[in-house]
Amino acid sequence: MKIHRIYTIQQLADLLEVTVGTVRRWCKLGLPCLTDMRPFLIVGHDFLEFHAEKLARKKTRLQPFEVYCLGCQTARTPQPGLVDAEPMDAKRDRIMAICPTCERVTRRIIKRSDLRKWGVKYGFAPNMQEDA
Repeated sequence: MKIHRIYTIQQLADLLEVTVGTVRRWCKLGLPCLTDMRPFLIVGHDFLEFHAEKLARKKTRLQPFEVYCLGCQTARTPQPGLVDAEPMDAKRDRIMAICPTCERVTRRIIKRSDLRKWGVKYGFAPNMQEDA
């Protein structure tokens, strides 16, 4: 994506591998479009700003001991006994918990140094062995 280039809706859709309808929906949601004449045009810089704002609105900052549930689309605090951990690498572990609202499995990646705190709070025994 070039910031100084101007794209048609079709070109932008092809570049981003989305449908033309998706780009049109973004225009209705606030993506600046030059609509004086056809084809409608979108400046690369405007799209990048729109996309960055869209991503910033979606981000949810998790508090300690929270997981993000994709089903509920919000941060949740899991119930004790419904949390487990699995090692990922030497520095990180994956917390797996069941959402108390929709009962889907949620995951969160944490630092290895925080694993004991999670284990104490949620009642599981962390396996602190290094992978060989």
